[in-house]
Amino acid sequence: MPSATLPPARQRRALRGGALAASALALTGLLLPTASAAPRTGQRLDWRLCSSVAEDWPVPGDRRTECAELTVPLDYAKPRGRTITVAVSRIRATGPHPEEPLVFGAGGPGTANAATLPGLLGSGLGTLNTEHDLIGMDERGTGYSQKISCDFRGGAEPPVTAGQKERAEAAFDDQAEFNRRCTAIDPEFVRGLTPENIARDIDSLRDALGAEKIDFFGESFDTATGLAYRSLFDDRVKRMWLDSSMPPVFDHSAMDGTIEALAEHNFADFTHWLAEHDYDYHLGTGKAAVAARLTALRAELDREPRIAGGLRLDGEWAAGLLGSTPDAWVRAANDLVTVIDGGIPGSARSASETVRRRYGLGDPLDGLNALQYNAMLCNTDSSPKDFPRLWSAAQARRAAFPAVGGTYISPWCADWPTHTPPTAVVRGRSPLQISGHLSEGDTPYAWAQAAHNAAGGTLLTVVDGVHASLKNLPCGAHVVDFFRTGRTTGGTCPGLK
Repeated sequence: MPSATLPPARQRRALRGGALAASALALTGLLLPTASAAPRTGQRLDWRLCSSVAEDWPVPGDRRTECAELTVPLDYAKPRGRTITVAVSRIRATGPHPEEPLVFGAGGPGTANAATLPGLLGSGLGTLNTEHDLIGMDERGTGYSQKISCDFRGGAEPPVTAGQKERAEAAFDDQAEFNRRCTAIDPEFVRGLTPENIARDIDSLRDALGAEKIDFFGESFDTATGLAYRSLFDDRVKRMWLDSSMPPVFDHSAMDGTIEALAEHNFADFTHWLAEHDYDYHLGTGKAAVAARLTALRAELDREPRIAGGLRLDGEWAAGLLGSTPDAWVRAANDLVTVIDGGIPGSARSASETVRRRYGLGDPLDGLNALQYNAMLCNTDSSPKDFPRLWSAAQARRAAFPAVGGTYISPWCADWPTHTPPTAVVRGRSPLQISGHLSEGDTPYAWAQAAHNAAGGTLLTVVDGVHASLKNLPCGAHVVDFFRTGRTTGGTCPGLK
């Protein structure tokens, strides 16, 4: 997953599945501690070239990244109890006087991040390696760190003629079965998969590195890790920058609503554009008339989905196009007009692809660990996790957002069996910079605003819709300047077109 982002909205509706990698570490020649081993304090890390010790290291020709294993408590409330190992990585600073280590949280959840450091070198932030050791981590439950192997099975596909509720409930039931069965393998381990515990693991790493403070640059889901770290260990943060931020509180019903509100805003812009291009699409010259015609199409496809050649064109399919961003307007308009005229658009997906996407998770580096993904999103979420209330909330959003509402139902927490109270995000004193991307749909700009309101700091608005793009933009120079001088940047910044 490039830059380890949260999956886009249409991908997140698909269920995570596939074979998970084995739970043992793949670092050759290094031993796991026993479950009863006492945690070490001030432990020394045995750094060796990742390309030499990490099986299937995915960076060809890499002669700089070093890997080691960090032993941490499974439960930090029981420091002398069960321990686990976490794989960490490092690229040493090239300058003579290294400053605080710069920890890179590349996102996720469910993804392996230790191998992302060479990619950071190739970005606009690579110059920071002159004065900083760059530090990465495969978070507990992912990659070369200890994790649980559990396959997604899934039930029979609903009939191609099934309605939206029947299809949504079948997806929910499949995910609930996965959640119950896989959590039962090791409930204590799964319960410990939270942003707060990842933050505590990072602080254990800070201690092992012998650093009094760290710098932290986090993207996407690892902004949640950063917010947790600063809330728990504010005095150990020198500087922190969070790009494409998660919200300070996980509530999937509210998060789904934020995503659909953004899509409804996109729909308003889309209808204005269509009215201006009536000579191409013939949907009307007034914005209101175009909106009425397209919402009527969605309602019609809800009542009577069209099935042809194995393709299912339903209201959910239509809503996905109605909330398109400007870069997709031409394609969306062509598809919608084709369906209005009774045809089958070339970009329509099959029914099975619309409902479920199978992920190839056999590779611990390139795959997504579905159990860790779900646990990180669900353990600290107190919102309802049963299907009747999820469906009811979706129908309320359908009424609020006629064009796109009610289609975005996150099933990852279906009947989730554990709960860990979250650590409240609080305002700290350490320098904090947050950047949000104005029109992106993966982590909406409203989440960056909420994080800024909860944690303080300075908010920079990136005028694009590209998730976690800051490090590759010209204004990524602000990030370099921030970590060198502490200067924060408000206002706006041009993004990718």
